[in-house]
Order: sequence, then C-alpha cells, then structure tokens
Amino acid sequence: MNTTQLLNDIEQLPTEAQHQIEDFIAFIKTRYQLVKNIPRPDITKGDKNINPNDLFGLWAEQPRNLTDIRKHAWQRSGSK
Repeated sequence: MNTTQLLNDIEQLPTEAQHQIEDFIAFIKTRYQLVKNIPRPDITKGDKNINPNDLFGLWAEQPRNLTDIRKHAWQRSGSK
C-alpha cells in the first residue's frame, strides 16, 4: 500500500476513527523510540577454544552427570 492510498483511506474514515489512528501512530512512535534508546551491551566474540572442564572451578568436587547428581541429592536429603 502506498502513502497516497493510505491517506485516502484515512480521510474516508469517520472523525473518531481518524483520532484513533492518530493515537495509534503516537503509541507506535513512542514504543519504537523507547526500543531505539535502550542501551545495548557491547558483544564481543568469545574464545571458542575454552575447555569446558576448566569451567567447573568451585564445583570441581560436585557430580557432573545426571546419575551422580541424583545420587548426591538423595544422600543430602537422607534417602538412598
């Protein structure tokens, strides 16, 4: 739809409908203005060569697979 056709369609609407379109356009402009002004963090490419096993750090002693996680959780809860 081109701008001329859009204007013609709006002009043919009742006055109340034209006011609603006016309000809607103001709403859309506000919404996109807010989205545009949101600060975005700088995204940098990460090191893809990181060994996942090195990431455990503080959790090195914790279970790493589902079976061990369940076993560890059941021991803490008192059931076996």
